[in-house]
Amino acid sequence: MKKAIYPGSFDPFHEGHLNILVKAAKLFDEVIVVITKNISKSEKPDLNQRIEKIKSMIKGLKNVKIEINENKLTADFAKQRKIKYIVRGIRDSQTLDYEIELYDGNKSIYDELETILFLSDNKNRKISSTLLKEIEKYKSEE
Repeated sequence: MKKAIYPGSFDPFHEGHLNILVKAAKLFDEVIVVITKNISKSEKPDLNQRIEKIKSMIKGLKNVKIEINENKLTADFAKQRKIKYIVRGIRDSQTLDYEIELYDGNKSIYDELETILFLSDNKNRKISSTLLKEIEKYKSEE
């Protein structure tokens, strides 16, 4: 059985994330969405809200599970579970450069971990969690 993890802070989980997840779910027998803490991002909305949002968006994906990673590096999380694939999405050349850095860091920790990069569909390329949070913030202040 080929398993993969799809880690992220998913703050918020949006259509771009779902687009990547659907692609990964077609390739792997099981994909685990791993909600991770990102020390450079806030912890809002709270973890339970993020889990509920993801659950509501992945209802049709039978081979997808959700787990929480509160305090481990992603590579250590995968190594502990003997998972050899990590799924990541790229939108543009900037995210590709970042993903290459992550790849190198993960490989230094867990040499058997391979990163599978999926390109976001065109309609999802400009969506970032940061942009969505900014829009949400301005709307709530109206």
